[in-house]
Amino acid sequence: MRADVPGAHARLAAIDPGTSAGALLHEILEAVLLGAGAERGLAVDASRPERPVGIGLGIPEETLLRLTEPLRDKRVGPKVLAPELAAAVFGPGELPEDPRVVPLTAGDEILALVVLPGPPEDPAGFASVTAHAASILAFTRMAEKLREADFELKYRVWELESLYDVGLSIAGTLDLDAVADDILMKSVSLLNARQGTLIVRDATGDEQVLLKDFGGPLLAPAAVAELPEGVLVSNCRGDRSGALALAPAEKLLAVPIRSEGKSLGVLVVGDKENRAGGVDDFDPNDVRILSLLGNQAAIALENARLHREAVEKERIEREIELAASIQRAILPQTLPEVAGLEVAGGNLPTRQVGGDFFDVFELPGGTVALCVADVSGKGVPAALLVSTVHACLHLLLDDDAADLATVVERANRHLIRFSSTRKYATLFLAMFDPRTRELRYVNAGHNPGLLLSGGGISQLPSSGVPIGMLPRAVHREERRTLSPGDVLALYSDGITEAVNAQDEEFGMERLEAVLVGGGGDPVASTSRRIFEAVHEFARGVAQYDDQTVLLARVV
Repeated sequence: MRADVPGAHARLAAIDPGTSAGALLHEILEAVLLGAGAERGLAVDASRPERPVGIGLGIPEETLLRLTEPLRDKRVGPKVLAPELAAAVFGPGELPEDPRVVPLTAGDEILALVVLPGPPEDPAGFASVTAHAASILAFTRMAEKLREADFELKYRVWELESLYDVGLSIAGTLDLDAVADDILMKSVSLLNARQGTLIVRDATGDEQVLLKDFGGPLLAPAAVAELPEGVLVSNCRGDRSGALALAPAEKLLAVPIRSEGKSLGVLVVGDKENRAGGVDDFDPNDVRILSLLGNQAAIALENARLHREAVEKERIEREIELAASIQRAILPQTLPEVAGLEVAGGNLPTRQVGGDFFDVFELPGGTVALCVADVSGKGVPAALLVSTVHACLHLLLDDDAADLATVVERANRHLIRFSSTRKYATLFLAMFDPRTRELRYVNAGHNPGLLLSGGGISQLPSSGVPIGMLPRAVHREERRTLSPGDVLALYSDGITEAVNAQDEEFGMERLEAVLVGGGGDPVASTSRRIFEAVHEFARGVAQYDDQTVLLARVV
C-alpha cells in the first residue's frame, strides 16, 4: 500500500475526540498506517497498556498482552521488540534487524507506541502524521483529566455538603436516633458502601444506646469492646481476627467514636462498590471521610450528654430550691421568749439541703419543748421527712405528755407507717418545766446533748435507736434537775463532723471548748461563736451536712 500523508491527516481530522478510548486508538492507528504506507501494525496506549490495538494481526488478545509487555515502559527511548511480536507483525522470515517502534509523544511524555512493519515511505510526511496523532491523543487526555477533575471537584463539594448537612442535623436536634440514622446513611453514600453499622454507647461506655445498620449488621454490639482503639482498614478477610472475622463483608473500614479520650462506639462500613459493580479497596481518602463522620457522631453524643446533664442539673436545682423552701417554712425564723430559759440557735444548710431542723415552743401549761432532729437523705425526700417529723411532734406533744418515751415511740410508728423504706431520723426531744427546773428528755440515736453546769460539761447520750428504723424500738426517758446558769447544748452531726483540708473532724473537744469559753455570755453569742469556729476550722472545704445548734440557759 502506498503512503497517503494527506489522506492520513484528513482521517485524523475527522476523528471525534469524544470517541471511546479503544475506538479512538484504533482510528489513530488506521491513520498512522495510511501515512506510513503499511497494511499491518500495532498501537499501545501508554495510559492503558493492558489494551493494545492491532490491525491486520492474527494473534489472540491474551498473547498480544504478553508480547507487548516490553513496550509498556513509559520512558522515552529505544524500544525492544520481542521476536514473537515481530513475527506476528511482519510475518515469519521477514524480520528486519531494527523493527520500527514509533512513539507518539507530547513533550517528554509518551502517549502511545506504534509498531510498524518497516520504515515509512515518506519520513517527513509521516512525522507530521505522528505529530498530528499525538496532538489528538494529548487533547483527549487533557479532556479526560478535566472531566476527572470536574468529577473530583463535584464529589468533594458533595462530600463537604454531606458533612455540613450532618453538622446541621447535630446542631438542630438532640434526637440521637435521628442523628445516628443521618450519619450512617451519609457514611454509606459517601463511600458507596454496600453495608454499614453504627454502634454507640453512653458516656460510661458500658451501656448500649444505639445500634443502626444498613444492608445487614456488620458487628454485634458486644464486639465493640474487641476492636482496636484506632482506625481499622481490612481489605482482606485473612487479616481479621475476633469478631471482625465473622463480618459478612469482603472489605471493612472501621473508625472509633471517641469523646474526651473514651471510646463510645464504632462506625463501620463494608464493601466499597465501584462503577463496574465490583468491590474496591478502602483507601486513605475513605479513612479521612469516615473519620470525619465518626467525629460528628462523637459530637452528637457529647451534645446529647451535655443536654441530659443540663436537664438533670436543672431538675436538681428545682429540687434543691423546693427542699430549701420546705426547710425554711419549718425552721423558726426567730426563737420565742419562753419562761425560765434564754434560748438561741441557728441552722446553716449545705448546698445539698439536708434534713436538720430544730424548734422551741411553749405548751399551754407553761412547759417548754426543745427539739433537734436530723433525718436521713438529702433534697426533697429529706425535707418532706422533716415536715412529717415536725408535724408529728407538734401534734403529739402537750402538757399531759407524762412520758416522753411514749411520744417518741408513737412518732416512730408513724414514720414507719407513712414514710418510704430506709428513711429515719435521729431525734433529741426535751421538755423543761420552769417551775421545777426539771428537764425530761429522750435521745433517739442523736448526738449526745451537752450540759454545761458549774464549769463542767456532762453528756446526755442516746437512749434508743433513731425513729423510723425499727417498728418495736424502745426508748427511755431521762430526767435532770437544772440550776440557774446551766446551759443545755443540742446540735447536729454537721457541727462535730465538719472536716478541714487535712480531713480532720471538728469533734466534741473543740465544741466543748467553745461552750466552756462562753462562760456566762449570752447564749446567742455562744451560738454565733460555735458557727464561726466551725467555719474557720473547715475554711475552704465544702461541707455536705447541715449544721444546727440550739442552746438554752436556765435563768
